[in-house]
Amino acid sequence: MIWKLMKKEWKEFLKTGRLYVLLFVFLFFGVSSPAIAKFTPELIKSLVQGEDFQGLIIQMPLPTWKDSFLQFFKNLNQLIFFVLVLVFIGSIAEEKNKGTAQVICALGVDRKKFVLSKFIFQTISSMIFVIFSYMLVAYYTYFLFSDIDIYSSFFATILYLIYIIFVLSLSIFSSSIGSSILQAGSIFFVVFILLNILSIFPKLQPYNPITLSSLQNSYIIKGVMWSEAIRPIVSTLIISILLLINAIWHFDRKDL
Repeated sequence: MIWKLMKKEWKEFLKTGRLYVLLFVFLFFGVSSPAIAKFTPELIKSLVQGEDFQGLIIQMPLPTWKDSFLQFFKNLNQLIFFVLVLVFIGSIAEEKNKGTAQVICALGVDRKKFVLSKFIFQTISSMIFVIFSYMLVAYYTYFLFSDIDIYSSFFATILYLIYIIFVLSLSIFSSSIGSSILQAGSIFFVVFILLNILSIFPKLQPYNPITLSSLQNSYIIKGVMWSEAIRPIVSTLIISILLLINAIWHFDRKDL
């Protein structure tokens, strides 16, 4: 049954054009991140060589493969993050509004499987796009810089994939509670902002999913350090499971 529901998600993914939006976004930033890291210093130098900047000396270190991946993860955690949220935030709330969820459940579809199918589909599709984008970044980084640390960059991407599991579980949770896309989005960003505020407390950082986004950069700059990542990874997965369980519990008891 979950497989059939995922096929339904895939058809809607194609029909609404969300597939092409995500494909374009991940393709664009996969290609542009190395280029931005490589040519931004040269662009800045060319801009300050005019008469208005005579006598001004700007010393910038030569860009390396690290700058390429730092730019990549910056895009992942900012622009691509918001695109993913916008694409998936209304997955349940939208179907409740349209009455689609009521019809599907009336046909005997288990509500738990309905929610799980959405989460699994969103997780798999997001991971495919992230890995696809990573491969583009890795290729063009090596092409432009002739150097790359696959080990560090790959496991930094793994951290992002774990972080995405949390983001999507929070999205499913928010959408199952909210009666509209606006309400679902509000719940999501309130929780997300709260977690960002809590991240300023050092004792809570190892248990906060937001910590994974900073560890990605740390892996690129300093190398892989699993001792620092174990607690954030475990905590993120536990929180994600709890969010998903609560989403299923709430949707299972909700009048459609």
